[in-house]
Amino acid sequence: MRSQSGLPPSHVMMLMLTQTLGWGTSMSLIGVLASHIRADLNFSNAAVFGGTTVMFLTGAFLAPIAGRLADRIGGLRLLCYGTPVLAAALLVLSTSNGPITYYAAWVLFGIGMHFGLGTATFSGVAQIAGKSAYRAIGLLTLATGLCSTIFWPLSEALLGLMDWRQLCQVYAIATMLIAWPVHFWLARRHNPKREHAAQDESRASPAHVSPELAGRAFALLMIVQVLTAALTTGMAILAIDIFVALGTSRVEAVFAGSLIGLAYLVSRGGDTLLGSRLPRIRLARFVHAALPLSLLPLLVCAVLDLPVPGWLAAVAAVCYGLPAGLLGILRPVLPYHIFGSFNYGLRLGRLGRAGDLANAAVPAAFAWVVSLSAEAVLWLGFGMALVAFVALMVLSRIISQGIGHKHFASST
Repeated sequence: MRSQSGLPPSHVMMLMLTQTLGWGTSMSLIGVLASHIRADLNFSNAAVFGGTTVMFLTGAFLAPIAGRLADRIGGLRLLCYGTPVLAAALLVLSTSNGPITYYAAWVLFGIGMHFGLGTATFSGVAQIAGKSAYRAIGLLTLATGLCSTIFWPLSEALLGLMDWRQLCQVYAIATMLIAWPVHFWLARRHNPKREHAAQDESRASPAHVSPELAGRAFALLMIVQVLTAALTTGMAILAIDIFVALGTSRVEAVFAGSLIGLAYLVSRGGDTLLGSRLPRIRLARFVHAALPLSLLPLLVCAVLDLPVPGWLAAVAAVCYGLPAGLLGILRPVLPYHIFGSFNYGLRLGRLGRAGDLANAAVPAAFAWVVSLSAEAVLWLGFGMALVAFVALMVLSRIISQGIGHKHFASST
């Protein structure tokens, strides 16, 4: 049995498969099933998508608990308990006949989101992969970008052969027959002990933030991640509506919006192929500087009351999507880079709680602002991105001081 000796590429690919399956049959699934559920259960559109709000609120409550358990028993082992919860959520959703059972399914999805997907998986990789953790985490973030690309057309095709309830049951069976055995095998193969993570902390944390600055660094990191998570969630849901409100035709707005997801994959794939050669904090500075700048062309058009042509909407979508896609890599990587592998799951869980609360509230808030003014929502997004950049720069300075202190100590 192997522990702390690295995570072979084949094992990373297995986790990519289960992550794609998990995200594609949980949160992403609502994008395809919404109209079918609305018609079958006689729900309003708000009631149908309210399930994701329930999921994020549940996840916010449980994320730190999942993180602590991942640190205690191992992230890969925690996946073995969380995967059946995702299957149960699909089964409950397939039997929904009213609000109680429908929202109960989304409570289970909220549990599975951290116990069977993100927090448990990233914690397991950090505990096992050692120096290759950056690359492994980067590969896993591709799964979250690929889930809708794969499962939206797949689900749409399967709905031509069965109803939405049967589709959920098929996905529940697939979860137990594919994801659960993979997680069980990986957990048996890799069994990291907590004391190994503690001994590895100095190597796993190149930033070497001093204990007296760790609290301040974590608070700044939380500000950065909450603001950027809120911004990217709001833009992912409302990008098309924003373009239309700025004067872009509906067809061109849909095309431009589709380019955001493509840009996500390009930037994440490029970073992964390059082997994460660029230091993570330097990459973070570049990404957080580019994010507010990407919104400026649209903001200028809104301020000058100029309609946004289709070509400019497409360019703005790509310019926004490239740095926003890299945020998906930086969210799990920066806590590892700054604080190391010791108690990584707990820190990831605390950050996950804040992010889930933002994700639960932001879509409705952004939609309300868009209904008032497209210019207002762009000012809001620009302000959030700018504050996140300033907080990141302060955090970067703390990290630089930590690295300088470490080099000084080693030289003496």
